[in-house]
Amino acid sequence: MITLKHSVNLITEIDEHKMPDHLLSTIVNLSEAQLELILRQTFTAALLGEGVLDKFNEGNSWATLKIGDN
Repeated sequence: MITLKHSVNLITEIDEHKMPDHLLSTIVNLSEAQLELILRQTFTAALLGEGVLDKFNEGNSWATLKIGDN
């Protein structure tokens, strides 16, 4: 089996003027690695919850799109 790894670079823009203060103070106190992990997990959960991968893979007989571990 041939496995091709690829990535999508997502950018999260946070408007600190619209965010509730308690969330802003929490985010400011997280390390970059912690924040990146939270965002990655949230995005992955949304993909799975909405069935996006199932839709991408529907009818495919020769290739399957999966979420890999980092």
